[in-house]
This record gives sequence, C-alpha cells and structure tokens, in this order.
Amino acid sequence: MPQKRSEPLLSLVIKLGVILVASISCSRLTAAHQGTRALNRELEAKYGRQQERLLAVRRSFDDLFQIVDGDGPAGQWQEGQWVAPNRQRVAWDPSADPGRPRPGSSP
Repeated sequence: MPQKRSEPLLSLVIKLGVILVASISCSRLTAAHQGTRALNRELEAKYGRQQERLLAVRRSFDDLFQIVDGDGPAGQWQEGQWVAPNRQRVAWDPSADPGRPRPGSSP
C-alpha cells in the first residue's frame, strides 16, 4: 500500500516542480522583455532626435546654396543635370584654391 500512496504524492511533487520552473522562467522572460522594450524606446527617441537634426542641417544647407533671385525658368538643364528653380549648381575650381600654388608662379 505505501507504493500506491507515494505515486500520487510523487506526481504532485513533479507537477509543483514544473509549475515552479515555468513561473520562474516566465518572470525572468518578462523582466528581460521589459528591459528590451525600454532600450527600444530609448533608441527610438535617439533616432527621432537625429532625424530632427538631419532635417535642420539639410534645410540650412539648402538655404546656404539657394539663389535669392527667383526670376528664372521653372528649372534649368545644366551640364546634363536638371537644376531645380531657385537653385544654383556649385562646382569646385581647384585652380582658385588660395593654398595651392598657381602654375608658373615661383614658390
């Protein structure tokens, strides 16, 4: 008879052990998930701030190279590229570089 009593008791102990392990695992997973979500929110906030800074820099760059005189056609075709209205194509002239000696001049 003692064997018949120990089987249900052993079954109950095993079930309680499985429930305990499952609950501990769930609590750890929940804590890890909350940490991941907090990190994700922080990264999204940083990304939003960087996007705002990028837009501000783009606007200032566009304002820097904008033509003030708006009297022109709706757009121009210059050197194989379309140039939008109120914009001017900017090209670097290396011969105009003040730090570079000009050909034919003595150092």
